[in-house]
Amino acid sequence: MPTLELLKQLPASRSDAFHDVRSPGGYEWWYFDAEDAKTDTQVVVILLHGFVFHPGYLRAYARYLRRPTRHAPPTAGDFPCAYLMVYQHGKIKHQFMTQYARDDFRASSDVPDVTMGPNTLRQDPDGALSLHLSGTPWKLTGQGPKTLHGQELLADLRFQPELGHPPDERRFLSREMTGADHHWVIANPLCRVTGTIQLNSGTGDTLHFTGRGYHDHNYGTAPIGPGLKRWIWGRVFFDDAPDAPRVVTFHFARPRDTSLPDELHLTEADASRLVDHPIPVDRVHVDWSRRTALMLAYPDRLEFGEVMTLSNPRLIDTQPFYLRLMYDAYSRGKTGVAFCEVAYPHRLRWPILGRMIEMSIDRRDRKR
Repeated sequence: MPTLELLKQLPASRSDAFHDVRSPGGYEWWYFDAEDAKTDTQVVVILLHGFVFHPGYLRAYARYLRRPTRHAPPTAGDFPCAYLMVYQHGKIKHQFMTQYARDDFRASSDVPDVTMGPNTLRQDPDGALSLHLSGTPWKLTGQGPKTLHGQELLADLRFQPELGHPPDERRFLSREMTGADHHWVIANPLCRVTGTIQLNSGTGDTLHFTGRGYHDHNYGTAPIGPGLKRWIWGRVFFDDAPDAPRVVTFHFARPRDTSLPDELHLTEADASRLVDHPIPVDRVHVDWSRRTALMLAYPDRLEFGEVMTLSNPRLIDTQPFYLRLMYDAYSRGKTGVAFCEVAYPHRLRWPILGRMIEMSIDRRDRKR
């Protein structure tokens, strides 16, 4: 019998393009982060075809699993979202999360080219990736998240790759742990980043950004969260020598099923190569002794064998199901700063928390 293709299989050279995941609960996202050391500013951008941590998406997927003959399968095209977060001096400065209608999303399977409402990702002729972002910011109040209607947060950022190798794709977060297939495309692990971030065009509140950044790309056939107890990932830029930077990226996941082992994926890239397999680590020690006010545990220290050690955590963003933080990093005699995220996806199933998260999402899919 003919089978339905659940995603497009792309050659390695095009793995940063659109895979058009069609499986129920599937997702695909393009992730960017950047840091400007002079202004102590960090930026995170995510374009999501299927916001896999959207409480509404997870509820719809759970309903479908319970009664597949009564409920249509929700897919990535039902939940396209654009996300921008700006941190400065260790605090949130600006943020938006906008959900769009299915027809507001377009993407190419040939090159990185994504449109989501007014938000775009384009590949320039020289290989740089240009991002244009526009959304309504929100802030947390005593009554919960409040969308700041009448304001607009704009960003134009250009990620110019510094390393010459092609994208590298691998599996991560195993099927045994999550019940699905998850793919990680390390597209441009080190970029030179320039651009501007502006609140309300014409008011003069413009931040000029110059720094370096990271870009990867994930896609999968079902939600990540059900099999995870907690998950930390991060990346570190090391300056091993003048004009010879190195990037280390890792994912460390603890399963909910205690019979399964923890999973570590650790890679590194420099001007000469991007390793094509996870770096072997003889031992992993993670001290989860720190706690936020909302009782989210996070590591005081991470030791990945002789490869890298992270210590001295500084929180810059604490949310009910995730947090972002920075560590001092040490690897092979060199020091750097790690930009990391810890997630507790199972908390998204808590009804009150789920509704609070949805209050922070600007729903453009309804305004028709």
